[in-house]
Amino acid sequence: MNSILKGWKSAAIVKYPGSGFILFIFTMMLGMGCSAKKIVVPPVSETPTNIYHQGKFVWHDLLTDKLPQVKTFYSELFGWEFEGENNPKAPYTLIKLNGEPIGGIVYTDLKKEVNESQWLSYLSVADVDSAVQLIVENGGTVYRKPWNLENRGRMAVVSDPQGALFVLIKTTAGDPPDREPGMNMWLWNELFASNDEAAVKFYEDLVGYTHESQAVRDTAQYHVMKTGETARAGIILNPFEGVRPNWLPYLRVEDPAKLAEKVEALGGKVALAPREDIRKGSVALIIDPSGAAVAIQRWPF
Repeated sequence: MNSILKGWKSAAIVKYPGSGFILFIFTMMLGMGCSAKKIVVPPVSETPTNIYHQGKFVWHDLLTDKLPQVKTFYSELFGWEFEGENNPKAPYTLIKLNGEPIGGIVYTDLKKEVNESQWLSYLSVADVDSAVQLIVENGGTVYRKPWNLENRGRMAVVSDPQGALFVLIKTTAGDPPDREPGMNMWLWNELFASNDEAAVKFYEDLVGYTHESQAVRDTAQYHVMKTGETARAGIILNPFEGVRPNWLPYLRVEDPAKLAEKVEALGGKVALAPREDIRKGSVALIIDPSGAAVAIQRWPF
């Protein structure tokens, strides 16, 4: 996939949060924090595969304090369904599409000056503990040391040396199979890095990626990160001033322009509307009612 870097400097700036609350959320999920009830989460794949795709993003959780609003938002835009407590402060809500689990929503009521809502992506690794050690040795941060979560696998909450948050995971029963994503399902993950070349080297060391690079604007490069012949993710130089490096998830959609027209009426914002000069109008960047960003992409375009 190619970058949508061109034209993004005119887009609305998306503020990404600090990271201290991440530790709180995930300890709460274990029943170790302020919640008296342990949260039960599903495996990342309904059917055990016993196959592992190191370097693949295998799950996504939305952290938000506006559960009813975001449920309406994503349901109306993408036809997502939700399973869990019928409670505006339910600690964990499962996201399904056509009956298949594709992600979750973690409720947090922490209030700070900087919006903390965001999508958190899970990266499959061969060994979580070894990956954590490499992250520490390279100047990254560990917000939750490796632990085993029932059904889900061994996990750790970390940020890379440039501050981009993600979750390391070795799933219990295998990763989801490689397949072409359906409409309104996860398509891609893209890292906005403060130093793209350093990020490429770091993730190659972390999960064994190789990469292919191409010029996308002046001297800017887009790096496609691969395992074997399979493209797994992209890395670009962060186009936003004042925004910390972050992993941005993409959803595959049929008509991004049509969906973008509905966003504001559902309480969200369009940070970048489809434009013909940016990949033939095939992509948009939208913000949900709680402030979490996600890209929507027609693919192929």
